[in-house]
Amino acid sequence: MRKVFNLRNLIFVALAVGIVTLIVAQQSLLDRNIEKNKSLQEDIKQVEQRIMELEDEKSQIGTDEYVEEKAREKLGYVKSDETVFMKNE
Repeated sequence: MRKVFNLRNLIFVALAVGIVTLIVAQQSLLDRNIEKNKSLQEDIKQVEQRIMELEDEKSQIGTDEYVEEKAREKLGYVKSDETVFMKNE
């Protein structure tokens, strides 16, 4: 009778340890997934912001102001009545 009681205790302790180990492992996995979710939410916010910027730029494309700005910015164009100052480096 004493051996059965000890065997039951051993099985109970083994199951309890197994369950606690499983819970700790699941909590660790859950914590990692929560952090990954936060990171992905930040990425989504940045992408949404970029989409808004591109939509704003898209609405300006074709206007005279946009064409002039891009010509000045990318091609270095100036108007005929403007004075250009160059910096020596």
